[in-house]
Amino acid sequence: MIRFGRTYGLVALMVLVVTLMHYNTAIHIHAAHGIYRRLYYFPIIVAAFRGGRRAGWWTAVAVCLLYIPHAFGLIGFDPAPALEKVLEMVLYLAVGLVTGLLEDRGRRVRDRLRHALAERERLERELVRRERLAAVGQLSAGLAHEIRNPLASIKGATEILGDLNGLDQGRSRMLAILREETTRLNEVLTQFLDFARPAESGRTRFDLGGELARLAELLAHRSDAPRVRVDVPAAPVECEADRAQVRQLLLNLGLNAAQAAGPAPAGEVALGLRRDGLRLVVSVTDNGPGFSPEALRNLGTPFFTTRSGGTGLGLATSLRFARDHGGDLAVDEEYTGGARVTVWLPAAQGGA
Repeated sequence: MIRFGRTYGLVALMVLVVTLMHYNTAIHIHAAHGIYRRLYYFPIIVAAFRGGRRAGWWTAVAVCLLYIPHAFGLIGFDPAPALEKVLEMVLYLAVGLVTGLLEDRGRRVRDRLRHALAERERLERELVRRERLAAVGQLSAGLAHEIRNPLASIKGATEILGDLNGLDQGRSRMLAILREETTRLNEVLTQFLDFARPAESGRTRFDLGGELARLAELLAHRSDAPRVRVDVPAAPVECEADRAQVRQLLLNLGLNAAQAAGPAPAGEVALGLRRDGLRLVVSVTDNGPGFSPEALRNLGTPFFTTRSGGTGLGLATSLRFARDHGGDLAVDEEYTGGARVTVWLPAAQGGA
């Protein structure tokens, strides 16, 4: 109501002032009445600019209803010929309608321009991101050779040393830590290379509901497993994508959700699947603390993480996999019960 008053308060005031001037001007002052009739156009045009076709039309109707008693002698009298006054009211309606239609069309054009500019900015950011990834990808082969080979040698040496007799408990423990950290560093390097190096996408048809059921089974066998609910259609829901990439995408989201939710009975993760036209919509929901504002701003940013020991590549890789398939990945910012991540993937043509 307050917003309506701010938008049309000036229009109502202008109409009221012009009407009072009409009603309180003597009949013999012909020129003044002619001017007042023209002044009615201003509130009609202002209303059309502020509210479009409907506002312009209904303001013109209101002006006509207020002017008719004066025009035909019910309250005061406008001395102009009757035909002139009737035509003036027809023009009020025409000006309100035409100006409103032009304003509506202008708004649609401006909305399209804003959407086009936003899409252009998104494409520019995506182009920059892909150029950076291409540059990183060119270095990945060298990194794999220069880092992975020494890691393999270090791991092999620690295993040999671990087999020696006579090592005290402290040294054995240090060798075990060295093996574990070497393995973890190799896994981080593998994630980095998977993210930076564009993989060949071999698309096949497969049941996406079955993949979600498999994910639920994997999550349920973790030592700190949350309660896992799966809501998928009974009939197979076929997706047309790279099965390995989709499996990795779902695993990344499922592990993130399980870690955020915590173990059962308090922790809970829900996996959902539905079809939306030519796309399949997967939702992964947890009842954890949700995404912080900083995490939302950096969604998909490589190496950004809020979790101790995380690499920050899980969501970034999942987002890339989804977009490489013509889909997308987004966080439901309005969800307040934890976190909900939604993924759109292509449905197989003719699939159920």
